[in-house]
Amino acid sequence: MIFFSQTGPFALALDSSEEPDALLFGIPYDSTSSFNTGARWGPDSIRRASHHLEPYDCNTERDLRDIKIRDVGNLHVRHGDPAAHNKIIKKALTEISLPFIALGGDHSISYPLVSRCAPDLCICLDAHLDLRDEYLGEPFSHACTSRRISEICPVHIYGYRECSQEEYHYARTHSIPIYSAADMESIQYPVDKTVYLSIDLDVLDPSVAPAVSNPVPGGLSFNEVINTIQSILQHNTLVSMDICELCSQYADVSAVTAASLLFKILALWRNVYE
Repeated sequence: MIFFSQTGPFALALDSSEEPDALLFGIPYDSTSSFNTGARWGPDSIRRASHHLEPYDCNTERDLRDIKIRDVGNLHVRHGDPAAHNKIIKKALTEISLPFIALGGDHSISYPLVSRCAPDLCICLDAHLDLRDEYLGEPFSHACTSRRISEICPVHIYGYRECSQEEYHYARTHSIPIYSAADMESIQYPVDKTVYLSIDLDVLDPSVAPAVSNPVPGGLSFNEVINTIQSILQHNTLVSMDICELCSQYADVSAVTAASLLFKILALWRNVYE
C-alpha cells in the first residue's frame, strides 16, 4: 500500500489480523486551502483526540470497541499539484475496500474519494456550497468540490451559510438540493439510496469547532449534525465517508469535537445496520 505510518493509530483501531468492518486512513493535504491553513495536521489530531474519549456510546448503549476499524495510516500526498494529487488518491483507493473512513485534509480530497465509491448520491454537510467551476484558477480547489462531485453523481448540500452568486445560481438551475443552516428542519431526505457522506467541519458553528479552514458564524450545533446524520442513515445505506477541514496540530477542542463526531457516527452506523 502507498501509505505510511502516523503519530499513533486511531483509538478504536484493530491490533490483530481480524477482518475489519471499515478501513480508516488520513489524507494530510491542504494545498488548495485559501484561508486558514493546517488541515494537513487534521488526521493525526483526530487520532490523538480519539484516545481522550470513552469508547462507550451511552445514547445507543454500544461499546464501540466491538466495531472493527483498521487504521492503514496516512496517504503519502503530493502537495502543490491538485490534479496529480487526485491521481495519487485514486491509485491508493484501488487497494482500499469499502466501506472506508477518510480523514482530511482540505475538502478537495472528497472528489476522488466519491469517484471510488460510485454512490447513488453524495451528501455534503458544509458551510459553503463549493460549487464554483474554478477558484483562483484551480478546478480542483476545495471551493469546487461539490461542483466536481456533481459531475459524477447527484450531490445534496446541508447546512450552508455562505456562497457566491454564481454558486447559488448553479444550484438552482441544476436542481441541486441545498438547505441552509436555517432550513435544516425542512430537509427532504433521500430514501433507499447508497450515500457517500462528506463532512466539512465548518458546518459546525465556530463556537463548537473554531479550528477549521473557513469558519462561518451561524452554524449547526453538534447535536444538529448528529441528528441530521441519523436521519440520513435511517433511510439509506452509507457506503463510505470523510471528515475534513480540521486545522489543528493538537488534540484541542476542535479535534476532540471531530473525534467525538466520528465516534457518534460509528455508533449510529452500526446501530442502524444491525
